[in-house]
Amino acid sequence: MPDVFAATIYLLAGFWPEAIEVDKARKPKATEWKAALKMMKSPEEFLSKLLSFKDTVDANLVIPNNVAAVKNNYLNLPHFNGASMESKSAAAKGVCEWVVNIVKYWDVI
Repeated sequence: MPDVFAATIYLLAGFWPEAIEVDKARKPKATEWKAALKMMKSPEEFLSKLLSFKDTVDANLVIPNNVAAVKNNYLNLPHFNGASMESKSAAAKGVCEWVVNIVKYWDVI
């Protein structure tokens, strides 16, 4: 489950400075569970960021290196899929599917 939220941090890095601290290249400085808890401190705001992120992709603003980090470090993990996450929590399943779908959408755009 921590992998799902680390991947989410990578995708949202650079677009939510109040929740995700980044370096000069807009790569997240932290992706561990504590950083994920900070990102999800306000569930309503977290959900809003996820739901509006398609607009960021459409505007071609997503950081390519962060997408590459998600592809190379998370998407290829055998447990990184909705079915595996569903056994942990419905929320983790939903966020996992969001990550997978955002990366697929980014690839198409």
